[in-house]
Amino acid sequence: MAEGKIQKNPYTFRQGTNDAEFKFGHCTSDGVIDAVLIRSGWFHNHFISLGATGERHRRGGILARCPGSFQVKAGDTIGGEDNGVYMRTENGNILLAAPNGKIILDASNILIRSSGGPNSSGKVTGDVLIEANNKVLVTGLGDGVTIEGNSSVKIVSEKQVDVIGQAVCNIYGGVMDMADGNATAKSDVTGKLKSKTGAPKLGGPASALMSGFVGGLIKSLIKDNENQHSAGWGSLLGL
Repeated sequence: MAEGKIQKNPYTFRQGTNDAEFKFGHCTSDGVIDAVLIRSGWFHNHFISLGATGERHRRGGILARCPGSFQVKAGDTIGGEDNGVYMRTENGNILLAAPNGKIILDASNILIRSSGGPNSSGKVTGDVLIEANNKVLVTGLGDGVTIEGNSSVKIVSEKQVDVIGQAVCNIYGGVMDMADGNATAKSDVTGKLKSKTGAPKLGGPASALMSGFVGGLIKSLIKDNENQHSAGWGSLLGL
């Protein structure tokens, strides 16, 4: 059969009743030939078709359409380590979409694995991405939640980050580096001091007041320390 849009197939064969029909060489409304079509007589949009022509994803494809629920139940006679339902695509993506509902994965254990590597273009794959337009909530009962990274682990927020341990909060590190937005590192090429955190260095009256308070406190501590040393030497000389 020739490729492209087809208005009529002279080789179409149809057989059916009021309840259902099947067709060989069915011509679709968009000019594609289905090798086989099985359709319900009760619902026009209840059918299974085996595509023969059309675009790449239509040729040799299977289209299942139903106005009710699509259910698959299997595995009554297989072992616990066997795959009761197996789905695999050699190329392309697997898309699960529920625009007006939820996608629920329910099992005794759930494993999400990304085992990619360098692809044909040299790009390294193997990432797991989770995106939400509202919030991501992870709750672990029993042994809690563990996050591990061989290279690094980052927690970043544009606003606020809370680390809370209701009973105990432990923070360990071979080297600990903590800085607020007013802490400065080496100056950049313009000669201006940069914040160690990347945030702009604070300024204005509040910053000047805080700097003056801290500076005065340090000077006071140094003076008290000198007075204590002087008193100590005086006592020793008096002996």
